[in-house]
Amino acid sequence: MSARHVCSIPACGKTFKRPEHLSRHRLNHRPKKIYTCETCHKDFVRLDLLQRHQRRHERGMSYRNSGGYVPDTPTSPSATHVSDAPAAEVDMNLPAEEVAPQQQHADAVSSPLPVPLNTALTFETIDYPDFLQGPQMGTGHHVIFDASDGAHGLAEDLDWLFGNVALPDDFALDPSLDITIPNDVSFASPNSTLSHQPSIDTPSLASSPWFTARTRLLDALRTMPQDLLGDPFFEPSNLKSFFDIYFANYNAHFPILHQASFNLDDTPPLLLAALLTLGATLSPESAHYRTAERIHESLRWLIFSSGSFQPPAPLWCLQALLLVQAYEKMFSTRRHHEMAHIFHGAVITLMRRGGSYSSDSTDDATKASSAERAWHSWVEQESFKRVAYFAFIMDAQHSSIFGHTPALSVSDVRLALPCADEVWDSSTPSSWKKRLSESAQAVQFLPTLRSLLSRRPIPSSCSPFARFVLLHGLFNVTKHMQARDLMAMDIETGRASDHGAESTPPSTIGDDNWKEILDRAIDTWSFSLMSQRPSLCLEAGRPLHRMAHVTIYVNLIDFHTFAGAPSLTGSTTRHEYAKAKRRIQVWCERPSAKRTLSHCILLIQETMFTRKRYRAPEDNIALRPWCLYHATLILWAFGILTEGKSAEKISAEDYLVHMLSGLMDHHSELKGTNRTLGLLTVVKESLSDCRWELLQEACTTLGKLIELSVP
Repeated sequence: MSARHVCSIPACGKTFKRPEHLSRHRLNHRPKKIYTCETCHKDFVRLDLLQRHQRRHERGMSYRNSGGYVPDTPTSPSATHVSDAPAAEVDMNLPAEEVAPQQQHADAVSSPLPVPLNTALTFETIDYPDFLQGPQMGTGHHVIFDASDGAHGLAEDLDWLFGNVALPDDFALDPSLDITIPNDVSFASPNSTLSHQPSIDTPSLASSPWFTARTRLLDALRTMPQDLLGDPFFEPSNLKSFFDIYFANYNAHFPILHQASFNLDDTPPLLLAALLTLGATLSPESAHYRTAERIHESLRWLIFSSGSFQPPAPLWCLQALLLVQAYEKMFSTRRHHEMAHIFHGAVITLMRRGGSYSSDSTDDATKASSAERAWHSWVEQESFKRVAYFAFIMDAQHSSIFGHTPALSVSDVRLALPCADEVWDSSTPSSWKKRLSESAQAVQFLPTLRSLLSRRPIPSSCSPFARFVLLHGLFNVTKHMQARDLMAMDIETGRASDHGAESTPPSTIGDDNWKEILDRAIDTWSFSLMSQRPSLCLEAGRPLHRMAHVTIYVNLIDFHTFAGAPSLTGSTTRHEYAKAKRRIQVWCERPSAKRTLSHCILLIQETMFTRKRYRAPEDNIALRPWCLYHATLILWAFGILTEGKSAEKISAEDYLVHMLSGLMDHHSELKGTNRTLGLLTVVKESLSDCRWELLQEACTTLGKLIELSVP
């Protein structure tokens, strides 16, 4: 894209792609203030450069991402990789436009590693934390799209995505023809139960690096209550166990931390705390879970106050904040779930303003002076990208499944998809370099998503995580298309009301063609589930791909509300309950209802009726129990609204077989839809004893539905 923002200073004339880059450049001509380092008396034209420089003083000039933690002395031999070369100086007597290039050179000399991807995207000094600013206040960024990047708005981007996609002439909502049942093929799925096994190469406690890690962790959390800091949770053997559980059960699902190059001595302790608490909540000991809960009472605020919570935030800060989000949204209490939702937009704003979703990445990592540096620099760049996608996935998931307002759209994401697993999992610089040269070039997110909407299969070179990202791209498009239709409906309703007409919008409003296109795209995506290698990402994609079909035609929150469950979006009024019930009744009468029911039945079958009894507390796919719960709610609601209450109790297996047979026999009327007591009972049992409070509430709701279903 050509540069459009030109420096107006005579004899300069430099051009920039983004207005914030021009604003930063102007400081070189007319610095608002000169900042001086009290340690070495070097001068800087920007506060963020001074702060970064000072952090290098604090950590011996070698740690970019210290996490606000500065030990008094080096804690281990591996923490002393410090260059003995003196810091390069910046001559402030030079012309102003030369100061910044010299400062960049000084930074490069001072650091043993190449500058991180996002370091180039610095901004003017911000006087207050970004989470106190609304999303509209970002420099050059807006809620839906980045205007400085040439976007024309969400509507135009959605039109571009769909392009000239045409449906086949024989497209129909006949469930006997259109349901993709991946069970017909062989899946390579990992064990979906939690793994608590320690790694084989467990070091002896006497030489364990976890003693040092414990000291650093306790120092970073020193403002927490003393009884908490003395908890057995912090025993080195426990910390190592949480670490192993995290990488076995969560990082394999969301691979955002590079395990092969992960160094305990270099890891900021607040990131380590986020990682370990998430691992602890998946451990069998309930006492460890309770301690993790107490740590999370303060963990986000410690990260916010670390000094790194400003754009562009360092990698560790984004990783830690998103792991906190994931923990609180999917594993913790209702209070934490709601707090995570409140701060989700702040984290996304921080990432936007730091350039996390721009396509400014380069291949400079491969040009470093040594293979070791090249590898570490590439890992950092790839990790930034994966963190951006992790946030995008959570945003798309939670807007569709919890009813939260999305903070991102697909048009925001101007990145290549995550690299192949064999490249990411390389454990040495030499193996990484070899595999990188042999792997296919990474494809871009938006063009690949558009191809998927045209029913073109995902390239076989795409990794499981890349495929998982694309599935959430479809979730995101669905949510924004529904919002567009709802807006059009509200406008039309207002017009009708102004003219004294019926307040109900006419049935001709809205074009459902997009629903059929997305339905077909999700069917095409489902071939991604076929793999010869076990993948926790693809295992997680199985229930979510069913939910992706379902959420095209219904709003899950309507069923949540109709079932009388505690609200996920605020208090539920009688008016909201009535609206939800009315929308479900309208859906029950549509042909798409049968297709939706089919996917709910298949989701339950694929989850509950495998080789062993399904127990949600043992599942390492966090959202699968929640998907199971909502699929059950949809079947219950359809039955009770079409045939009323029923005291007849048949087994869940018999009910599902009966329903699926009836749905596929489109010549006969569907009967017996309300015999859900057996299904409600076994799903309730499978969700019992979960630690996540929202699943505890789900258990209670199913118990009430069992009582209500009996006449």
